[in-house]
Amino acid sequence: MRIIILSTALLLVIAGMVPVHADMYPSGLTKTAPRIILADANELKAKSARNCPVVELYVTSWCGYCKMMERVLAKKGIEYTAYDIEKDDSAAKVYRELHGRGVPLVRVGSKVVYGYDPDTVISYVNGR
Repeated sequence: MRIIILSTALLLVIAGMVPVHADMYPSGLTKTAPRIILADANELKAKSARNCPVVELYVTSWCGYCKMMERVLAKKGIEYTAYDIEKDDSAAKVYRELHGRGVPLVRVGSKVVYGYDPDTVISYVNGR
């Protein structure tokens, strides 16, 4: 699928419909063209309504670091969904698929943070 999209984009560039660089036309001449944006469908799906990545937190009820991570996310105003891996079998399955070995485990879009690391989680939320 990527090959088809890239081939189509390349053909449009070659045909002159999409400028590659803003300075490819002599000064004073402009050419308007449709803008083509190639994006990863998984990444777009992982965005919430306010254009932030989806944050999922895999926790246990007895974990102090899990509670601290939840407090950090709440304090920063970051929306998240918490899953208790001991009470929810489907959450436990996803946790194992993500190669979880401890809690908390935080998934920010397609990135995974193992353990209590609020700085990394926040940087991923901010797109860094």
